[in-house]
Amino acid sequence: MARLPSYVSRAMEAWKDVSGTAGQSASVVLAGDPRLVGLAQQQFSAGGTVPGSWTRPLAELSTFSSVPGEVLVVFARPEEEGEVLDALAHANPKGKAIVAVDEGPDATNRAKYPGNRCIRLSFANTPAGWGRLFGLCAEAAGEHAAALGRRYPALRSAAADRVITRTSGQNALIGLAFFVPGADLPAMTLNQAKMALSVASIYGEDLNKERVVELAAIVAAGFGLRAAARHLSRSVPGIGWVVKAGTGYAATMAMGKGAVRYFEKGAPASTSRVVGLVGSLRH
Repeated sequence: MARLPSYVSRAMEAWKDVSGTAGQSASVVLAGDPRLVGLAQQQFSAGGTVPGSWTRPLAELSTFSSVPGEVLVVFARPEEEGEVLDALAHANPKGKAIVAVDEGPDATNRAKYPGNRCIRLSFANTPAGWGRLFGLCAEAAGEHAAALGRRYPALRSAAADRVITRTSGQNALIGLAFFVPGADLPAMTLNQAKMALSVASIYGEDLNKERVVELAAIVAAGFGLRAAARHLSRSVPGIGWVVKAGTGYAATMAMGKGAVRYFEKGAPASTSRVVGLVGSLRH
């Protein structure tokens, strides 16, 4: 029996791996200021699911229980911040909480991390404020970010960015860690294929075997990019490891952005379209 090209086998391996996690769940629960909770329900539910709400007093947040992938968003006035953070410090959730402190015109959109499972956001009811909150929700969801984007279309872009940035960082580290020529290829390729599948999942695509056609095209493009990186690293002795890490990051980022464009356009099963989109980001 003929052996499959390595990029096709990597695509198949990624498909089997990611398909096994396709049933992951993720959700958003809203609490706190009723006005902002009402606005948040509209913002989060655009084109998809309406988030749940927690209506008990803020002091009782210490009793809040969550599951992995569940993100609690608490809207608080500045004078309520201390009470909210104290209550959450005594809670034992398995998901994470975001405390969006309504600071109006003084808001900075900056995030702080007062605890392992808590993020504090300087928030305002502005497009930038909601965009920042969406990004932090994807961050808080962690490994469930793709599931979160799949359930809430308003969070698709934020979830895809999170998956792409995380995978690009992983591949940069792989480029730093492997010193034997070519040894980084299997790990990087598998990461890129998984990333593309996760993006497909975020945009509501079924993870069926038709996706392997698209994956193979993306992964094949990756082989070409890394071959160019190896050539460049040999031409600059002494800093080849920097080139490998940088190319691992940039190439993965470009592939991720190409996958987002592809699935935003409806994902027709055309390898030339995928390669074209990836290629447009290489220049």
